[in-house]
Amino acid sequence: MAELERDKRISEEYQRIKRFFEKLGEKEKSLVLPLIQNAAFMRIALEDLQEIISEQGPVEAYQNGQNQYGMKQSAALQAYNTTVKNYAGVISKLYGLLPADERPQPPQWEYQEKAGADPEEESLQDEERRESTNREIALAVEFQKWQREQEQAGKTVTVSFETWKSRCKGGEET
Repeated sequence: MAELERDKRISEEYQRIKRFFEKLGEKEKSLVLPLIQNAAFMRIALEDLQEIISEQGPVEAYQNGQNQYGMKQSAALQAYNTTVKNYAGVISKLYGLLPADERPQPPQWEYQEKAGADPEEESLQDEERRESTNREIALAVEFQKWQREQEQAGKTVTVSFETWKSRCKGGEET
């Protein structure tokens, strides 16, 4: 069921982007359509990755053996960072393939105008997201420090980062 929903979202995004290229000839379209398909896929993948990062956080615990453990950037965040760069490249390429007189405004401006979004409010939201990510990373560092202290005291650590975070404030147990 989720796969059908995902395929539908990709198809809708594909159709949305494809409309910008309606006036191209068949030869040009045959070159552009695969890029459009990739862009649509990546856009939906980015939305899905954003949801995962929002739910699970930007960092995750790891353990590579008995004494090698800590926190690292989550796999979802790594995939997001790679995909967003590739997506930007494909969109930039597609934008450059449009005739100059038919190019729409850059997507982020178009979206803000359509949604009635205030650019200053968008900037504040971006800053809040950055601060939240920085707090999460700081907590992860504190967790690693706490793990090392526990290990040095001869204690076995069996608590996950999420459990530790919910029981502690800033690394100090409550």
